[in-house]
Amino acid sequence: MSDCLHCDINQFVQERFERGDTDLAEMASMMVESLADLVLLAPESDRSNLMARALSAFGQIVLEKSGALEGGSNPTH
Repeated sequence: MSDCLHCDINQFVQERFERGDTDLAEMASMMVESLADLVLLAPESDRSNLMARALSAFGQIVLEKSGALEGGSNPTH
């Protein structure tokens, strides 16, 4: 594992994909379940804000990486 959680997750997902675990919907569902577990680690009073920020970041990153927004994606590290 590296010091970059983003890179570690992407490497793990890529390895599963290359092994033939190509059910992308199932992989996405598992990642969402992990995000839900992370949200539940936060104090209850912070959870709704954390979910909103995560969803906002998700939308922003998808738009940037797909080229729908100018400037492309900013690296997370």
